[in-house]
Amino acid sequence: MRTPVHLAVLSLCCLALAVTAQVRPNPKSTARYGDPDFVGQRISFACRGCTLPDIIQGILVKAGVRSEFPDAQQWQRVADTVVVQNEPWNYVLDTVLARYQLQATWSDLGRLVISRRMLPVATGPGKFGQLLFGLPPLPANVANLNTASRAVEAERFFKEGIGHFLLANPDDARIALIRFAWATRIFDEIEYGGREASALYMLGAAFLDLGQTAKAREAFQRARDVGQNTGNQRIVLLAENQAAYVDLLEGRQPQEARQAATAGFSHVQHVTAHTNLSGRPLLDRKLDAMLATAAGRIFFRLGDIEAAHQAFKLGFAEYLTLEEGARGVIENAVWLEQTARQLGRRAEAEQALETVRALQQAVRASRLYIAYLSWTGVVYADVGDLKKAVELQRAALDALRELPDRTLETGVQWNLARMQTALRNYAEARRSYEAVLQLNRDTDSFWRQQVQEVLAQLP
Repeated sequence: MRTPVHLAVLSLCCLALAVTAQVRPNPKSTARYGDPDFVGQRISFACRGCTLPDIIQGILVKAGVRSEFPDAQQWQRVADTVVVQNEPWNYVLDTVLARYQLQATWSDLGRLVISRRMLPVATGPGKFGQLLFGLPPLPANVANLNTASRAVEAERFFKEGIGHFLLANPDDARIALIRFAWATRIFDEIEYGGREASALYMLGAAFLDLGQTAKAREAFQRARDVGQNTGNQRIVLLAENQAAYVDLLEGRQPQEARQAATAGFSHVQHVTAHTNLSGRPLLDRKLDAMLATAAGRIFFRLGDIEAAHQAFKLGFAEYLTLEEGARGVIENAVWLEQTARQLGRRAEAEQALETVRALQQAVRASRLYIAYLSWTGVVYADVGDLKKAVELQRAALDALRELPDRTLETGVQWNLARMQTALRNYAEARRSYEAVLQLNRDTDSFWRQQVQEVLAQLP
């Protein structure tokens, strides 16, 4: 992960400290690294595009400190650039360790041991609190299986969830939500933390698709913590990006948003530049594509249109390599059209729109065509063009009426209702919400509950 953390900037951060540290540490002092009054000897160090273990080892060699890094192999693919001039070595080391949530402690042999900083994560039957409340419990025939068989079922639920999520419509997002919830429960029970982090992240993404931002944020935060403790750096970056984006959507401006977006975008740049497609598992490729897109959305919200454009181009390219990448291709193409127009690149904007049209035409008069139309509208709503978003939902409803299969109508009406609410067309929104209630009058308590909660809050 190539993060442009140019630690020469430390001279700014440490200026006040440097002024007070002009006097060299007393060689007779018993203070050592980790003590409050410790100031290490000054070093000059330059390592561009180096692996994280090499950077840490290089700093400690310069400092003359013997060290151990038991998990160094797991961090070999993480790259960074560190350039400092005449800075106390402990300040440099602290900055690097903090960026990657690592810590350094002394062993009984007097060596500095580098290890992952563990975050407190809730345990026990009630650890998920309200996060999974209201979702169906694990099927009894699965809950009673042995550990190995439950693990197999959890993988199946997770893959099914991914499949439904990529279909890009609320009806399938609801099914994905349940599958990810089941997978999360099992991965937690069998203590498969790495996969639990991924399932929690996807659970948050499904919640976000359905407009449940509070639960989405909680799922992302849990995914970050579990991912941190299990060394799943890709999920940590994704969760940090998505949690920051939810905050931006709700009007907050977290200071960490730009840092998260920069780190996420740099990660995808690094893995795509240094790893061929066959060298990355399919799930990692999907997650990397999601990460580039998430970073682009943050850059866009922060007003950095050029950075957003580059992130969306990378996300677009990544999704094009995936057989089930249409959802992401459409999403990135719509964003690219927006950023290209703002940057005065009309040819790129038209090319992006043509990609969307081609995908829709390829599946015309099918269930996917309805889903793609509706999803394109959802992305336009995210971009801020609510009128275009409503037009596309209505076009999806018109196309739906020509098909014998009306199963997507709930999701399209749900999307339309949310967009009309955002436009403050409350009467229109109420009609769409009531249509969802009518469609699920005798069948689906999930949609009835969602609609009743929203209707209670409408003006």
